Amino acid sequence: MKRLYINISKLVDSDTTLEEIECSYFYHRENEGALSLLEVAEFAIYCRQCKDAFCVEACPKDALELTDEDLVKRYDMRCVGCETCILACPFGTIFPDVMNYIHDKCDLCLDKRKMNSEYIPKCVKTSPSGAIELKDIEENPEENIYHYGEHIAIDAHNWLKKEERI
Repeated sequence: MKRLYINISKLVDSDTTLEEIECSYFYHRENEGALSLLEVAEFAIYCRQCKDAFCVEACPKDALELTDEDLVKRYDMRCVGCETCILACPFGTIFPDVMNYIHDKCDLCLDKRKMNSEYIPKCVKTSPSGAIELKDIEENPEENIYHYGEHIAIDAHNWLKKEERI
């Protein structure tokens, strides 16, 4: 299955700004799809994905959820910006700028890709070469490639590897 592959280092090291990366998501008022995609990728890497997620329990609006795969998932449209999750996180890995108050989120072009298997998202077409790609990719912690859910693969350093847990 093809995943949206995000290479954070290539995004950061390129001369391309996130504003230059286009998004076809209809509901992005100011075309910030690449920014929300990067936020999702960074959250996946930095969040410790605790089995007893205090941030999830602390959220008064159910904006965070622990999935069956033990991943902490956010629902930005439910967030009221109270920052309770930030205070509850014992590792300090939830940052105020990551938990934005009500903004649109990238939909990974899942509907368009479902209707047309050859569809290439605009972010893939307009990102620096190799920074955002749509491809079949296996998880490989030795090369810093991690799956996040069913549709995203992220190339970045992970805290688990740093602490020699993988």
